[in-house]
Amino acid sequence: MKKFVRFLLVALALIVVLMFALALYEPTDIKVSRSTLIKAPKEAVFDQMVHFKNWTNWSPWYLMDTTMKLTYTGIDGQTGSAYQWVGEKNKTGAGEMKNTGVEGTSMNFDVHFTEPREGKATGLLSAKDSAGMTKATWTFTMHVSFPFNAMMAFMNMDKMLGGDFETGLANMKKYVESHNAVPEVKIMETLYTTKIFEGVRQTVKMDAVGKFFADTYGLLEKEIKDKRQGPRAGIFYNWDMATGTTDLMAAYAVTDSAAKVAGGTFVVVPSCKAYMAVETGGYSASFKYHSALAKYVHDKGLKETMVIEEYLSGPVNEPDSNKWVTNIYYLVP
Repeated sequence: MKKFVRFLLVALALIVVLMFALALYEPTDIKVSRSTLIKAPKEAVFDQMVHFKNWTNWSPWYLMDTTMKLTYTGIDGQTGSAYQWVGEKNKTGAGEMKNTGVEGTSMNFDVHFTEPREGKATGLLSAKDSAGMTKATWTFTMHVSFPFNAMMAFMNMDKMLGGDFETGLANMKKYVESHNAVPEVKIMETLYTTKIFEGVRQTVKMDAVGKFFADTYGLLEKEIKDKRQGPRAGIFYNWDMATGTTDLMAAYAVTDSAAKVAGGTFVVVPSCKAYMAVETGGYSASFKYHSALAKYVHDKGLKETMVIEEYLSGPVNEPDSNKWVTNIYYLVP
């Protein structure tokens, strides 16, 4: 019996030594990354990445367990938004995915797994121009504390997660390429009637427009709800691709010019001719509508004096992005 106990203790000691040796050899930070090329504008690809409600179109884990319960928090597509999932314990478990920062067409995220075991990780999803296509990249990083990183010698995380990432990106490619078609932009000549707008004007980074609008509309709706006329409006004075900034105003048409908002300003848009298009669906196709309108106006030898978007329905009042409607006006002399 004593020999058996001695043997057992020696074996355990050897296992401990082996585990520490492996821990010294194995990395504590693990990175898994996969990419694919998609025949679609990067904005359309990033729209699938940054809006968690779109993940059901391509996520390998959702398609593995379509009965999982999903709960969304925050403003989808903006920093701080998140979704919590509860699925089958032996398939997808439970946890939370959170948007921790958006820069251009890249989104950082945190993942917190709660079932079947506790775990945390960070990652990045990005959509970048690449030889006339979009390179979609999905990266995942995880820290495993010493000496528990020794277990990585028996677990090929790149193979385990890499396969899921490849499946997810293939699903995204298939979905985006089959849903990227935008109907022909119908442009109409119209008379833009005189309006008084009250709002906040500012020059912001293009990737910060969403946050600026969300913050400003919240303020405007609180202060001027008794004299609003019509939907939310965005007035664009300049769109500078060189600096990545835009001079714009988040505003509402109002009944009078009696000041209500601290730091706000008024703009009177007189009656004038305009060319307009009605954009339907998510905002990933906005650039196509604007490109069509700009070309149409410039081909007539004109130069727009102002661009106004009226958000008849959008993420605030309609969860289904297919039902969003925006009137886009290019005002001309």
